[in-house]
Amino acid sequence: MRTFYFTGTGNCLQVARAVGTGGELVSIPVFLRENSAKGFREIEVSDSKIGIVFPTYWFTTPPLIAEFFARTRLKSPYVFVISTRGNLSLAVKAQMLYFARKGGFCLSYFATLTMPDNYLPLFDMARQRQRFTEAKLAADVALVASEVEASTQNVGKTAGLAPLRGVMWRVATRQLSGFERHLTVDGRCNECGTCELVCPMRNIVRHEGRPYFGSSCAACLSCAHTCPSRAIHVKGEKNSERYRNATVSVADLVRVNGPQ
Repeated sequence: MRTFYFTGTGNCLQVARAVGTGGELVSIPVFLRENSAKGFREIEVSDSKIGIVFPTYWFTTPPLIAEFFARTRLKSPYVFVISTRGNLSLAVKAQMLYFARKGGFCLSYFATLTMPDNYLPLFDMARQRQRFTEAKLAADVALVASEVEASTQNVGKTAGLAPLRGVMWRVATRQLSGFERHLTVDGRCNECGTCELVCPMRNIVRHEGRPYFGSSCAACLSCAHTCPSRAIHVKGEKNSERYRNATVSVADLVRVNGPQ
């Protein structure tokens, strides 16, 4: 069993750990980066079960996940997808069925999990923490994990709101394009380098200690949420409150997202 995941502040890592118990956990950005370094544009993955865990971005899938499906050929009798969301995931299932048709695999199981949303311009992190107890999150994750363990099949050939798939995808890519322009660093930066280490895209470099953002931002906001000085800001953010999944440490994020 192999479980691929993309995480910024730890929600999807919590889920991947639960559903992938006993198997291999693979960070999607690291997987793509390492195979690109080897010159592999297309990668075949075979296993008894293959899972993909990622957050919902703007009601659909993140561009990084689209790249994963475009470059990866999945060979498995049981492919499952779990998408975390803070609000709605209108087009995610339709997008998954689209990727399955294009990639030639059968999607066996699909689930969404409502968890704290880390998107700072729309959500207050203090309220997000109040909204979800650790016990409730653990119970919801455990339920999905039990269904995957039992090889539950719950996916038909069509999805509701399928006509919205293309519209939502265009909205998401427009909102996320050039997202690094929305990030700023204030004078509280202590030049610790945490942001550079947790960035899954290797999109942050430091010059004379201070971080600078490149053009490959995935909008995961790991840098803003893990900065110990709260020196990294997102345009339009509600306040300076920050979030990280309670089961995941900064060291975990460095290990799974940082330089390999």
